Amino acid sequence: MENKDVFKDIIQDYETARPGYTSELYNDIVEYAMLKCDAKILEIGSGPGQATEYFVKNHYNITGLEISEKQVKFLLDKYSEYHNFNSICSSFENYNCLNEEYNLIFSATAFHWIKPEVGYTKAYNMLKRNGVMAVFWHLASIVEPKTEMLKQIRNIYRKYAPELDDYISLDEAEDLHNLRISQIQLNNLFNNPVSKIYRWDDEYTTERYLKLMNSYSDFHDIDIHKQKAILDSAASYIDGKGGKIVIPQEVRLYMAKK
Repeated sequence: MENKDVFKDIIQDYETARPGYTSELYNDIVEYAMLKCDAKILEIGSGPGQATEYFVKNHYNITGLEISEKQVKFLLDKYSEYHNFNSICSSFENYNCLNEEYNLIFSATAFHWIKPEVGYTKAYNMLKRNGVMAVFWHLASIVEPKTEMLKQIRNIYRKYAPELDDYISLDEAEDLHNLRISQIQLNNLFNNPVSKIYRWDDEYTTERYLKLMNSYSDFHDIDIHKQKAILDSAASYIDGKGGKIVIPQEVRLYMAKK
């Protein structure tokens, strides 16, 4: 697993460069959970608030958990005009809350930091009757690249930091999908989970793509000279191809009711 503590130092690049989520995904969550305007929501691992924003701006009562005071301050400043939002500096494992408190608990590309046998059990206890657990992940950063330009970027990583070349195959992605289905059903708490897939293409400028590269925590596990070599080589390559690169995005959503 990557070093999750590094995220507090790359908040701006994360917010600028990481892909968000489709409106269809949010609509599916709201419909499945039958959320009413007075629903109480907990988000695990808000990051810079990309997935938070939909629920904040649609006036649901939402609390976001983050593990550093720096990230919490960023979120509170970002949504300072919304009285329906609060952010708390705590890991989910250490977060204290009454049982049956929330209508929805969700996590966007963050729940892999939590041991499934701990996370799903705790979430189940914190949900109200018929409450929903929703977890979703981006896959573009972990599945083998499909386009020629992304394959060339992969070759740059291989040249300077082969230890970062840890993509999974499409077959392994399906294994991961099945694993996540089984994890949400641990201890027979959540049954009959629903899974959905969302796909689209994102076009990145060179500048934004370099910020995307810098937003991954494992990139900061290599020394700064390797980081600079990778960023410089990627910039030169993308600029030579017109200054833009397209990333086929894929998000997988998993939902289950208490």
